[in-house]
Amino acid sequence: MPVDIRTTVASLAALLGAALAAFVLTTPPGGHWSVYASDRQLDSWLAAQPTGVAVGAVVAVVACVLLQRSGSRRLGWSAATLAVVVLIGARVAVPASTSFDALTALHYLKTAAAGVLLGSVVATSWGGRAGQWATALGAIAGFLSVQVSGMATLTFTTSSIGEPSWWLLWPAAVLALASAVTADAGMRIQRVGGRDAGGALLTIVALAVVNRLQLSWINQQDNHSRLHLGVVIGVAMVVVLVAIEVCARLVERESGGGGFLLATTGVAAAAMPVLVDLRYPFRDVGPWPAIAVAAVAVAVGLRLSARWRTPVVGLGVAGLVPLVAAIWPDFGHDGPWLLVRLGVIGVGAGLAVGSTLPGLAAVAAAGLAIPFVSMVFSAAATAVTSTFTYSGSYEPLRGATALVPDSVGRDDFGWTAYSDFFDYPHYDHRSAGIALAVAVAFCAFGIRGLLRSQPTQPPEGGQQDEPGH
Repeated sequence: MPVDIRTTVASLAALLGAALAAFVLTTPPGGHWSVYASDRQLDSWLAAQPTGVAVGAVVAVVACVLLQRSGSRRLGWSAATLAVVVLIGARVAVPASTSFDALTALHYLKTAAAGVLLGSVVATSWGGRAGQWATALGAIAGFLSVQVSGMATLTFTTSSIGEPSWWLLWPAAVLALASAVTADAGMRIQRVGGRDAGGALLTIVALAVVNRLQLSWINQQDNHSRLHLGVVIGVAMVVVLVAIEVCARLVERESGGGGFLLATTGVAAAAMPVLVDLRYPFRDVGPWPAIAVAAVAVAVGLRLSARWRTPVVGLGVAGLVPLVAAIWPDFGHDGPWLLVRLGVIGVGAGLAVGSTLPGLAAVAAAGLAIPFVSMVFSAAATAVTSTFTYSGSYEPLRGATALVPDSVGRDDFGWTAYSDFFDYPHYDHRSAGIALAVAVAFCAFGIRGLLRSQPTQPPEGGQQDEPGH
């Protein structure tokens, strides 16, 4: 079978574009910063992190719908190229920023650009198997692995995991531009109707708002007991699960693809214990092994879904991770077993997502954005071990090693002045594993219910490769 260069370039552009969007839209709680800032500035910056992600997720669906209404594939890739250029500009501007207000503004600009990038990639790639798989692989593998980048001490940054690498930014820009230049004007983007677009937009707006409000409510409970906090998180999870069930049924009735929304929600819940361990700063697992394991595992799961369209089995495989965490909370926090847990999540995620790929691009954009706004699941899997701000100056001892790896200081006339802000989350009690496993089971049963309600409906997902990307 001859290789279509245009399709290959577009698929690679979709892969890297989705991965870049995943990086920017990933802003987990916690971290280690060495900065000069007041408490108010720190609080404002930290609060802006999840809000920016929610905005970016909504922008992704809006961009996808607008491009579907236009129908131009070249316009879609041009929008993706422009979004990457904005991200490059933000990357350049960060070192020159002198205030947290400027960083917060850049954060919102970046998340909006990432939303445009994700929506553009989905709109231009949907309809052909190669493009769909590349987009799903980039988004899901990115979601599972980019948090490994947040282990180092950060100075001024727009994100809790730092800024995207130039090795990701420049190839994404070049490939998106190449796809825009080589796009076949005769191959149009899949069109979308008003009711279909409305269902996808309503879904992502509802889930983004519900998760953000529930996270704010949870964060206000810091001074209460663990039991009280557990009850609050439990109630918040119930609200989120009810919301996704209602949205999935609405989307399924209007355009199909409700199972995809439940699948990505279940993947987000199942992955949280592993993601918390990956972003712990003192682990032994390096970034590249984690990224490689996540990418290969998700690719294997997607390939399996082409032969066995079993989303419930996929969520069952992914659900093994929180289930084991509920039984054995201390298992696999670091080293090879952490990579094994990541691989299990990846295979299950690829199988579940690949088995439920929707036919409508707007629904796909909403579903791929769901893991990034699943803030309540993240709160359920984490507890803050230490949060403090220390400011002072000292004369460093010659030949002495810093107690905290990668600490950042500033040399002022032979003295070092610094302000360190620590906020290290860790995987919580076994009750968190139980709650997340229940959430995965809820999503699996929801998918099963949708499949039973329409037994004669063929699987969604666009099985024919479409040339001319």
